[in-house]
Amino acid sequence: MKLSVACNFDDALLPGLAPYPVYEVYGKLTSDYFGGGRPSFYLPQIGRPELARYVKLVHERGIEFNYLLNASAMDNREFTREGQRQMDELLAWLDEIGVDAVTVATVYLLRLIKRRHPRLRARVSSHRFTDNARKVRFWAEEGADTVVVSEVNIHRELKVLEAMQQAADGKVALSLIVNNWCRQDCAIAGNHAVTLSSASQRKSKGYPLDYCSVRCNNIRLNEPVNYVRANWIRPEDLHVYEALGFHNFKIVERNTPTPVLLTRVKAYAERRYDGNLLDLVQNYAYPVEAFGGKARDAYSYRRLIKYFAKPGGINLLRLPALIGFGKAASMLYPRTGPNPVQIDNRALDGFIERFKTQGCMELDCESCRYCHRWADKAVKIDPNWTEQMAPLYDELVDNLDSGAMWEPYTRTLRRLGRKLLDRVTTGGGPNA
Repeated sequence: MKLSVACNFDDALLPGLAPYPVYEVYGKLTSDYFGGGRPSFYLPQIGRPELARYVKLVHERGIEFNYLLNASAMDNREFTREGQRQMDELLAWLDEIGVDAVTVATVYLLRLIKRRHPRLRARVSSHRFTDNARKVRFWAEEGADTVVVSEVNIHRELKVLEAMQQAADGKVALSLIVNNWCRQDCAIAGNHAVTLSSASQRKSKGYPLDYCSVRCNNIRLNEPVNYVRANWIRPEDLHVYEALGFHNFKIVERNTPTPVLLTRVKAYAERRYDGNLLDLVQNYAYPVEAFGGKARDAYSYRRLIKYFAKPGGINLLRLPALIGFGKAASMLYPRTGPNPVQIDNRALDGFIERFKTQGCMELDCESCRYCHRWADKAVKIDPNWTEQMAPLYDELVDNLDSGAMWEPYTRTLRRLGRKLLDRVTTGGGPNA
């Protein structure tokens, strides 16, 4: 087993990883010219001095560092004179501080790195959705050292995974993300990857709200089966993939506080977890008691103001709806109390067995309903939380879909004034 683990840049993470087969950690600057696979507001606040220092600490522990240049779209800036200058300068600096590998999401960056910085190993991002043997061969022929398999659609297709390993044939390593919880065969995954890329580019002026994530989490709330048919791999089921030749496993996410991240590493290294599966796979709603040191900054008012208080970009009168949603969902704030969604990991023992003989690609989920039956057995959601979240989702999504989040302040004030006047004239009073 070889584990690639998300880097949160907490010094306490490294000694905690020591007992486990971790060969690399991966991360990046909070923002750079080209961006990456996560929005800046979601990431630890890291500049060049901090990254260089952490690479040194990682190497002292005998672990490698993988830098992420995995933007799915860079506004074609990589094909400009300025873009070339920025790329050459960044890669030269990464080479200088001893970064071991770079993860990319475009074939151009892969070829550029292999030619101009041959010491750096090149890893193909999961955001390229490599999900069959032909794609594996393509990346191997283009010079990739490692390919991270698609994170949304292939983990239950065991015969396809076997064919992918045959195509790799020792020419390229294949890595599986074990604890991603994106919806199975997500139709908007490509769009999501592009929007995330823009949200971590240094000069991006866009609003960093993760619309795709909001939609997918709303769907989960209404259709809990999506918690089960997501593309995760339970620690207890790793042996199935090891039998197919997979030994390189990737653990996410980079915003995870150290105690939670170490719980995940321990569970997968020991191939067992007794508890809520969401402890391992959910990329938000971390418990407040897990936050300390650098992790506290993830939920600071300073960060909220920096990324979301943009009076020239959005209508700040709509911001309370976003903040209220973020508190209730524990997305913009840590979670207090137990997780309102509980998935008994032990209740999923045996879930993998059916996929040894039958995949999902040739079936309609709503006709099959295999995952529905397991969800009925394993997933428990607090009904009070569901009742609280439903109108919050409705309001936030309506503000986004209708354009109200960006409407002029004068229009909002006129509408609020009319509403207040209607209440007064109909006898409801100003506080009705």
